Amino acid sequence: MQRMPNTRVQPDGTAIAGGMDIVGSPIYAKPGRARIAYNYEWSTGGGLERIAGIEPFDGRASPSAAVYVYLECSATITGISLGDTVDGATSGASGKVVYLSGAYIGLTRVTGSFELEDLEVSAVVKATLSNLSPAVDGFLDNTLAKLAADDYQADITKVPGSGRVRGIAILNSEVYAWRDNAGATAMAIHKATSSGWDEVEMFHQISFTGGSTEYEEADTLTQGSATSTVKRVVLESGTWGAGSAAGRLIITAPSGGVFSAGAAAGGGVCTLSGASALITLSPGGRVRTDAYTFTASLADKRLYGCDGVNPEFEFDGTVYVPISTGMGSIRASFVRCHKSYLYYAYRGSLQRSAIGNPYVWSAVFGAAELGTGDEITGLLSVGGNTDAAALMVLCQNALFVLYEDATTTRMDPLSRVSGAQPDSGQDIGGVVALDTPGVMRYPYTRNFGNFAWDTVSMDIQPIAKNQQCACSVYVSGKFKYRMFFTDGSAISGLPVGKGMFEWSVINYGRNIVLAEHGEIDGVARTFYADNNGWVYEADKGRSLAGDPLPYAIKLLPLTQRSPMTEKTYRTMQLEVECLGACTLYTSGEFGNGEDGQTQQTADQRYGAGLSWDLSNYDQAYWDTGSVAMTTLPLEGVGTRVSISVAGEADNELPHTIYAVTILYTPRRMIR
Repeated sequence: MQRMPNTRVQPDGTAIAGGMDIVGSPIYAKPGRARIAYNYEWSTGGGLERIAGIEPFDGRASPSAAVYVYLECSATITGISLGDTVDGATSGASGKVVYLSGAYIGLTRVTGSFELEDLEVSAVVKATLSNLSPAVDGFLDNTLAKLAADDYQADITKVPGSGRVRGIAILNSEVYAWRDNAGATAMAIHKATSSGWDEVEMFHQISFTGGSTEYEEADTLTQGSATSTVKRVVLESGTWGAGSAAGRLIITAPSGGVFSAGAAAGGGVCTLSGASALITLSPGGRVRTDAYTFTASLADKRLYGCDGVNPEFEFDGTVYVPISTGMGSIRASFVRCHKSYLYYAYRGSLQRSAIGNPYVWSAVFGAAELGTGDEITGLLSVGGNTDAAALMVLCQNALFVLYEDATTTRMDPLSRVSGAQPDSGQDIGGVVALDTPGVMRYPYTRNFGNFAWDTVSMDIQPIAKNQQCACSVYVSGKFKYRMFFTDGSAISGLPVGKGMFEWSVINYGRNIVLAEHGEIDGVARTFYADNNGWVYEADKGRSLAGDPLPYAIKLLPLTQRSPMTEKTYRTMQLEVECLGACTLYTSGEFGNGEDGQTQQTADQRYGAGLSWDLSNYDQAYWDTGSVAMTTLPLEGVGTRVSISVAGEADNELPHTIYAVTILYTPRRMIR
C-alpha cells in the first residue's frame, strides 16, 4: 500500500548557496543557486548582496558623503523654496534647502549649528524652528540622503575635452585621467582636485650631448640670455664624469630668449642639440600605466605608461617624460614594471630596459628584446615581490611565462592553444582572463613549476562565450573579478577555492571602457570611466550616478527534496540584511513534473537592461539595519517553485539575501 504524503504544513529552508547557474539542470542543480542574479554579487560572508552604486568623480566632495539636517518648524512652511539658503537668526548657522514637507525642512551644505530660532532667507524671517531632532525613519532617511547627494553631485563634471576617457591612473593617492581636447587635436592629462579636474602642465624637452657636469632638478639651464628651470634629467647614454653624457632635459618654457645648438651652462655643462620643444600628446589611443619605483624610496614611485599612439612615458604627477626606446615611430600598447626592469609590448615583441634604469634601452646595459610569435594582449607580474616572481605574457592565442635570475632569462610557453583578450587578465592568486571559450584560469605554484589552465565560467557559459572584453578589474577588498564587455554588460566573479567561481551579471547603465583599482591614503578604491568622458567611483552611493539601480534574483526551482510530489504552497520567508530601509518585490513561479509549465508568471526580460512587471509581485519593506525575516504570500500548486526577488531604487543602500524558507503542504505523487 502506497504511503500518502504528510498533509500538514511543512517548512523547507534553503540558504542562498552561490551565484548563477544557467546551464545546469533546473531541477537537480544545487539548491539555493540562481538562474538570474542581476546587479547582485556573491558575498564573501554568504548570500547574494546587491551591488553598491556608482557616483561621478572629479576630486570634489563625494556625493555619498553629503550629510543633511532635518528640522521641524512651528507651522507649515511658506516663503521658502527648494534651493534657497536659510540662515539661523540667532546662531548664524546656514544650509541649503533640499526638502520641504508641511512644517518640515531638510538642509544640506550646513555650516554651524541651528538653535530653536527664526529661519531667514536674505535676512527676512520665513519660519521658526520648534524641534531640532524630529523622528526620521529609514525610508525618509533614504529620501533625505539622496537629495543631499544629488545636490553635491550637481557640482561634479566630466573630464574636460571630447570623446571617451583615454586612461585613468592612481599615483601617490592622486587620480589622473587622460582625454582628447575639445577639438580632438591633442590629448591632455587632468588631475582630480578638490575643485575638480585640473589640466597638468606639459613642459619642454631639449636634447643634449657631451655632458660633463651633471644637472640636478631645479637647476637653471642657461645659454646666452635664454634661461629655464630643469625639471628632469633623462640620461640615456654615456657618463657625466667622462664628458660623454647624452640624453634630454625636461625644462620649463625658456624665458629671455630661445635655446639653440651649442654649449649651455647653469647648474651643469653640456652641449644642446637644438631648440627646445613643447611636449605634446597626439589624440587617440588607450593609456595603460603601471606604478613603480626604480629606487629604494616609495616617494619616488612614478607611472610608466603607453597608449599605442604617443611615445612611451614616465609621469610623476607633475613632470611628463617621453621615453625613447629605440623603436622609432612604433608605439607600445602594454606596459609592466617587473624586477627592476621596465617592459613594453609592441605587437609580437616584448622589450625591456636596462635593469634599474627606465631611460636606458641599449643591449650593452642589459636591455633586451624577446619575440612571442603572437600579438601580445597583456603583461602581468605574478608571484608578488619574491625572487620567484615571474612575468606572465598574455597573447591572442598563446601564453608565456618569463623567468629571470641573475644569469639567465627564458620565456616558456604556458599554452599555445589558449590566449587572452586585451585588458581581461588579472592576477588574483592565479591569472584569470577572457578567451573565446569563456573566462580561463591559469593557476600557478610558488615556484611556477606547474602551470595549468581551465575554463571557470562554465556556469554562465552562454553569457561569457564569444564576448569582447572592454576592461577588467580585481577589487581586492571585495575579492571580486569584474569584467566589462563592449556591449555594455558585465560579469562579476568571486573565487571560492579549487578553481571555482560564483558568477553574477552586473550593469551600471553605461558603457564602461576603463577600470582602475588602487589605494588612496591607505584605502582601496575603484574607478571606472565611460565613453562619454565621465569618471565614476565604484561601490559608492545609492544609485547609478543618480539613475535608479535595478536588481533581480530568480532562484533555481526548489522541490523540497521531492520533485515528483505536488504541493500546495502557502507562504515564504526571506532572510534579508539591509544596510538601510529597502523595498523588495517577490514572486513565485510554480511548475509540475508533467509539463514543467508555470502557473504564475511575472513579466521578466533579461539582457542589457532589465524590466519587471511588478504588478504580479508582492511587496515587502525592511526598515532595519540588521538581519530580519519577513513572511510573504506564496500561493500556488506545483511540484516546484522558483522564487524571484526584484526591485529598483535610486536611494537605497545595498542589502543581502541569505535564505528563503518555503511553507507548503504535500498533496500527491505525480506518476
